[in-house]
Amino acid sequence: MHITALKIIGRYLLKTSEKGIILKPTSELTVDCYFDTDFAGLWSREDHNDENCVKSRTGYVLCISKCPILWITRLQDGITLVRMEAEYVALSMAMRDLIPFKA
Repeated sequence: MHITALKIIGRYLLKTSEKGIILKPTSELTVDCYFDTDFAGLWSREDHNDENCVKSRTGYVLCISKCPILWITRLQDGITLVRMEAEYVALSMAMRDLIPFKA
């Protein structure tokens, strides 16, 4: 599964080597945070006895003046039982990085 993903990523990078991220900041100083959670994303895809398969994955982006400055994706520390709980954990993880920018 990982070898297939690496091949796809490699082909994508070869075809888009001349492209890049264009950042166009706005004149207004704003701090934004966008987050999402994949609730138990690997369940029924990998080993059922591995506890990492039932952990939710969190991803978030912090932007200043509409320009992304931080992008994070990682497994949550604990196992959540419902999707809403996973979303609250994701919000908490994002806020740990967002609060220093707001101060």
